[in-house]
Amino acid sequence: MTVFSRRAVLRTGLASAAVLLPGVGRAQSGLKPFTFITPFGYQLAFSEVLYAKAGGFFAKEGLDVTVHGGKGAAQAAQLVVAGQANSARTGGGNFIAAVVKNNAPLVSIATISQVSPFSIITAAAKPVTKVQDLAGKTIGLASLGGSMEETLDMLLLRGKMDKSLVKREKVADSPGSFGLVEAGRVDGFFGNASTAIRVKNSGAKVSILRVDDGVPGQVFVATPDAVAKEADLLERFLRGVYQAVSALLDAKDLNPILDAIGKEYEIRGIEQRDTATEDLRGNMELWTAKGRDNLLRNVPEAWAEAIDVMTRAGFLDKAVDAKALYTNAIWERAVKG
Repeated sequence: MTVFSRRAVLRTGLASAAVLLPGVGRAQSGLKPFTFITPFGYQLAFSEVLYAKAGGFFAKEGLDVTVHGGKGAAQAAQLVVAGQANSARTGGGNFIAAVVKNNAPLVSIATISQVSPFSIITAAAKPVTKVQDLAGKTIGLASLGGSMEETLDMLLLRGKMDKSLVKREKVADSPGSFGLVEAGRVDGFFGNASTAIRVKNSGAKVSILRVDDGVPGQVFVATPDAVAKEADLLERFLRGVYQAVSALLDAKDLNPILDAIGKEYEIRGIEQRDTATEDLRGNMELWTAKGRDNLLRNVPEAWAEAIDVMTRAGFLDKAVDAKALYTNAIWERAVKG
């Protein structure tokens, strides 16, 4: 997995990354500044934060939140370590490996995607409908030797399959990669929720298997120092996100929400409303995968399972207490009052 640490931050020069984040520390009159980094640019997959900003939920909490589109999940977390952002969204597996293996000074303050955002996309004529169907198949991955491939390995481990049974090829996580499936170059490929929906809506005869590798999909991270000294700021942020997410889940018509997000951020494909709406709803399913009562919560059982499966897969080099990786204290105050 791509890992990060304070040493990596200094080595890559991100400790002086203010040039990457114009406007850090500035705020509207009367509001407290807060900087958040997404893993990859501006996408509907990150609508929980984009709508919290565009819909005024952060402002109601007294925050002027600047949302920067990141250039990778690891970099987003590195900027938090470097003190250039208050919080960031990153992959659960990447985060766990970074803390356990490299002592990265980070803690998860919330889980937004309770399960992996990836699906295995195959042709309906030769579908993969369960993990065991992967035996003898060639699967496309956007990164070989990275977190996506390790997600596949953990999926196979949970399915009691030898990882050598599946061949891997590098292909993009994009709707266009389905052409490689149709051409027979790969049997299927890993795609995020948005990619899966766009392939489906293209009219292609497709089969989609949601991936659950036993690891929290996407988390919000902060430094332990911020949790100790800026708990009020993080609480306001998380309350704004929770209110925005609740509004999204309760909305019968998502068009006004898409309008609000589109006015604030440039998001590719947002004007294609049928696909954008389905994209948004597909990502919402990841938020409530452990039940709505656990919305944004770090679910202890899920984190314990993550440590177990990552250790058995050889991705962690020592046993750790899962409870040391996250805190629900901010969530409790923000959500439960």
